[in-house]
Amino acid sequence: MPRTHFLRALTSLAVLLAFNAQATPDDLSVLNDEFNRADSLVQWQRHDVVEGWPSQWKALDIHTTSPGHLYIEPLTSGWYAGYRAPFLFKEVTGDFVVTTRLKVEGRGGGVPQRMYSLMGLMAREPHPEVTPETWKEEEENWVFLTTGTTEPAGQPHWEVKTTVQGHSTLQVAQAPTGWVEVALLRKGAAFLFLQRQDGGTWTVHQRYLRPDLPATLQVGIIAYTDYNTLRNVMGPPHTRRTDPRVYNNRVYEGTPDLKGWVDWVHFKRPQVSSDAMNLDWSDPALVSDAKVMQLLEE
Repeated sequence: MPRTHFLRALTSLAVLLAFNAQATPDDLSVLNDEFNRADSLVQWQRHDVVEGWPSQWKALDIHTTSPGHLYIEPLTSGWYAGYRAPFLFKEVTGDFVVTTRLKVEGRGGGVPQRMYSLMGLMAREPHPEVTPETWKEEEENWVFLTTGTTEPAGQPHWEVKTTVQGHSTLQVAQAPTGWVEVALLRKGAAFLFLQRQDGGTWTVHQRYLRPDLPATLQVGIIAYTDYNTLRNVMGPPHTRRTDPRVYNNRVYEGTPDLKGWVDWVHFKRPQVSSDAMNLDWSDPALVSDAKVMQLLEE
């Protein structure tokens, strides 16, 4: 890690520890959204608006298209390395647990038929002063877990991804269809994703150690679709057929195939026992899956 990033990581951890020592247990509840009021959309921020990129949303509304839900349809887009897609978020400082219940389908129903058509939870480093002219790919740092379809299209998948200084690493696993719940736990520098099918039990899906991420993050819902079109733009992994800055400033004609519903998004502070307070939660040998799942059930 370059010295500047190392120093920034140390500063962020110091701020994070100081903030968590003062935070009240329920101070994040004001961020919750049950999606039963159309005007609650103004309480969310859009990545494209904040940073000045063109809109990649075909549809975005609350309690309108589908009463009681956040409804999303992204245009052809993808979150990979420096390439961006729709992202709706709130800013959160310190440790948190965010959970959501959501469902993804193709536009004609069933599992999407275009590759890498997914929706889920992301936590991303903010860039409040960035514009399309000053944006740098090496400043892209984020983690996410999404559900939908990857490759081959038409099969239900999870995609979990970590991106460090514009370099992405992903993993794909089989997923259920229908309504699912997704959770993201931040504890210090550890980020843990969990998931469960309706009526099922929580499973710890992935753990990441990201000491580079700052105390305050953008946390919310992402959606993207139609890599069939974008593979001719992005190219295979680790290639750059089109510079990300060029891609990010365009809206691509394609065949998007994703519509998504979000039932609710809940935020809270994790209530961690004193014996686990200073452990590395990214290490399952130190903090078991059972302990993590217990935290979500409290």
